[in-house]
Amino acid sequence: MKKLIILFTACLLILEANAQFKGKMYFTSMGQERVFTVYSADTGYRYEFSENDMDGAIIVKKMSPEVIILMPQQKMAMKSSATDPMSMGNDPVASYTHFKGTGILKEEGNETINGVSCVRSGLYNNDNPTQRMFTVWTSGQYNFPIKLINHIDGSGDATMELKDIEPWTPDAKSFEIPEGYQIMKSQK
Repeated sequence: MKKLIILFTACLLILEANAQFKGKMYFTSMGQERVFTVYSADTGYRYEFSENDMDGAIIVKKMSPEVIILMPQQKMAMKSSATDPMSMGNDPVASYTHFKGTGILKEEGNETINGVSCVRSGLYNNDNPTQRMFTVWTSGQYNFPIKLINHIDGSGDATMELKDIEPWTPDAKSFEIPEGYQIMKSQK
């Protein structure tokens, strides 16, 4: 559970969503695959997961300096900084978003990933333009990475891929801490 909290603590992906959706996120890092349900809306996105008999959710609101981690079995919510560099390094989507601001993004072609038309791009290091840091497949329909390969994560390539994408309409509480939860702030 602690690893998952670190993994998603820095979910910085702040994208304008053209379409609200839910889908399955297949995330492979350090030889281990995890499957999360992703809910994306105009106000932010949410990951839900279950690991080692523990359920959890990560909530990232657009333009918020915090990430919310929900632990339903404990009725607890933890707020942490969305810019924690250590955590950001463990999430290829957040890491990509961070490096995109300073890297060189080159479109490399069009491909269809899991039925979604995408533009494949390479993100290169601005200081060393031959170093590919990420390969990303983005969709104008969702304005959200459909597939992402992090070539610099230090443990071999980490991959994230969305599958089974379908329309979704959030309710008012999708991105809020439920009533009755104890709220904690993470310490740096």
